[in-house]
Amino acid sequence: MSNERRLVLFVMLTFAWVMGSPYLLTWLGLAPPPRPKDPAVAKAPADPAAKKAEPPVAKQDEPPAGDEPAPTIKAAADAAPKIEVVPASELVLGSLADKSPTGYRFAVQLDQKGAGVDSAVSSRYEADFEGRVNPHLPMQLIGRDRTKPAASASWPPSLTLTLSPADAPGRGEPLRPIDRAQLAALDPEAPVVEDLLDSQLWEVVRDDQGRAVRPLKREAGDGVPAVEGQEAVFRVTADNGVVVTKTFRLWQNADGFEFDLKFESPDQERTFAYNLLGPYGIPIEGEWYTATFREVFFGTVAGGAVNLTAHTAYEIAKATDKLFDSTINPLRFAGVENQYFAILVAPVPPPVSQEDRIDRATTAFVLERHAQDIQKSDVGVRISSKPIKVGPNTPQSFSFLVFAGPKTEAALAPYGAEELAVYRKGIIPLAPTIARYFITPILSFTYSVTEQVAAFFGGTRGNYGIAIILLTVIVKMLLFPLGRKQAMMAQKMQHLQPQMKEIQERYKDDKERLTRETFALYKKHGANPVSGCLPALVQLPIFVGLWQALNTSVGLRQSSFLWINDLAAPDMLFRFPFDIIFLGHWFNLLPILVVGLMMVQTKLFTPPPTTPEAEMQQKTMKYMMVVMAVMFYKVPSGLGLYFITSSLWSIGERLLLPKIIHDVDPADAEENAKAAIGANGSARRGTAVPPPPPAKPEGGLAKFWNRVLEEAKKDPTYRKIVDDRDGKEPRGKDRTDGNPDRPERPDRPDDRRDRGKPRSRPGRK
Repeated sequence: MSNERRLVLFVMLTFAWVMGSPYLLTWLGLAPPPRPKDPAVAKAPADPAAKKAEPPVAKQDEPPAGDEPAPTIKAAADAAPKIEVVPASELVLGSLADKSPTGYRFAVQLDQKGAGVDSAVSSRYEADFEGRVNPHLPMQLIGRDRTKPAASASWPPSLTLTLSPADAPGRGEPLRPIDRAQLAALDPEAPVVEDLLDSQLWEVVRDDQGRAVRPLKREAGDGVPAVEGQEAVFRVTADNGVVVTKTFRLWQNADGFEFDLKFESPDQERTFAYNLLGPYGIPIEGEWYTATFREVFFGTVAGGAVNLTAHTAYEIAKATDKLFDSTINPLRFAGVENQYFAILVAPVPPPVSQEDRIDRATTAFVLERHAQDIQKSDVGVRISSKPIKVGPNTPQSFSFLVFAGPKTEAALAPYGAEELAVYRKGIIPLAPTIARYFITPILSFTYSVTEQVAAFFGGTRGNYGIAIILLTVIVKMLLFPLGRKQAMMAQKMQHLQPQMKEIQERYKDDKERLTRETFALYKKHGANPVSGCLPALVQLPIFVGLWQALNTSVGLRQSSFLWINDLAAPDMLFRFPFDIIFLGHWFNLLPILVVGLMMVQTKLFTPPPTTPEAEMQQKTMKYMMVVMAVMFYKVPSGLGLYFITSSLWSIGERLLLPKIIHDVDPADAEENAKAAIGANGSARRGTAVPPPPPAKPEGGLAKFWNRVLEEAKKDPTYRKIVDDRDGKEPRGKDRTDGNPDRPERPDRPDDRRDRGKPRSRPGRK
């Protein structure tokens, strides 16, 4: 490189360093962001830790140092009331210690800054674990990731608000306070398009007894029993003069909570739109083995029906120029789901047409992009409302339901989101229906049976491992006619293999004749190789339906059986000292047992190969078994338990059915012998007479019974009974009926000495 080029490169690198180093240091967290000049943006602290250092007054009372605020802003700040900072311990709805069936199912931690939900921790479900020991930690369904303070922890809490002018809706995606400060620093003259209520300190409205969380009681009515609950109220005045009141309510024995929004403008009419940050932070279940991480879903209303669409975190994080949103039809609900749980927000009452919808657009966005695995990125939704007009005597109120719980039909029915409980990744059309209306009810029934058995012995819970075995037995019993037909057809095909091989050798040069003779042989013996596959095709939707039910049944989650600690996860017998590609770091025994039984079953059902092509095909199937072992290595252990039970049942059908024998049928052997012997009684040239089937060795019980019969034959009484039954003459001296003094009767027609002679009667000539 010449000196001139070196000089130009040095100047360019120096310029890039001078211009880019402040942004690089700010991005790395080594330097604070530039102080914005816009006082409206100054309300949002650049440092997430600033929340802890806030004084017990609103931050707008402290103008930025070094700048002289305008008199109007200073007068407004002086007139603003002081806001009390309430300890976080006073802003908790529900309880984690309440384990009663009718108690609280959550502990909801509210955040005064933004008046949102900091976390919602379930008291019914424990957090996901990996390994042989369950630490029994509570499960956080909604909340910021505290292990990553520089990422999702710096986001505003869930269910926080920003306000936008009606003619300039807010940005398509929400921004963290640190990102807002950086944008304002890059363009200080840019107009503020959002009133950032998610970063402001809200006033906690106490009741007449000074309680931040007040008790509630809902009276019984319409078949609903009375229930107790709790309520917390927040209030703030936005910069545009709108007074916003937000109320949270949590009831006992509920898989979610309620919150209301009320907008007032006491002095004049104002028009605006609000942007609601949906619940986020749902954990990933089984990161090393699952195929379902986080997915954003929208439920919209069209024609009276709810249409569900979902987008994976990988799709949302990977797209750079595509926006995943819902704008055409009214929003029924929106949220985030993983394999077994969902968190969503739904307007109340639910819209049924465009006239009563409250949303303008619902957008999916990325809260945190995972550096190594994009599919593990944290995602969420943001709901932007239609323009709202309020005035001195025309307030506007909106109500929402928030669900955070298992994906079961009973829990999701009040939100119209029952479809979330169906496994939607299958390719068999009838599989979801079979899983929903056939497999899941049978699994619930078999589990109730195990509960009753456990209660008889003093237990309080059933066992899903035994329930899966009973379910498999019930399914196989219902399909027994098809399974029996498949086993008998496989046996018949094995009996025909010698004749098929002879036909193939005889007509190996005439393909058309070979096909014709083969089908003639099938028709003669009533064999149909395709019919053996039809039962398997009929069972395929049932198998896929069961697989879908096992992948969505939250009851199997963390249910133990034998050495298995979680039937919804691989069995994880022991941990490898190192990671193995495609397999991970755990040894799973059930997939090995499944493949081994499938190989035994294939060997029993598959006839021996008669051609090199068939032999190569069978070898290929053996190799495919190894590939299947790798593919199914991380399936839930409950599914592996089903495979093992089903294979054992099929092998039993093959070996124990009375009409399924391992030798050639006597009728077929006789027909083969007649076909091989010519008219003169000699064997045809080139045709071997099939030998008679070898006699099966007698068992001990058969030998004992034969000895008993031989001894019985020596008894005269037994011989007489046998002769009378068979219509024969008595044995021994049969001509005198056992009496030696009785003369013979030559006139009997059955006397061999008088056969063929004319009969004569005594006294006639």
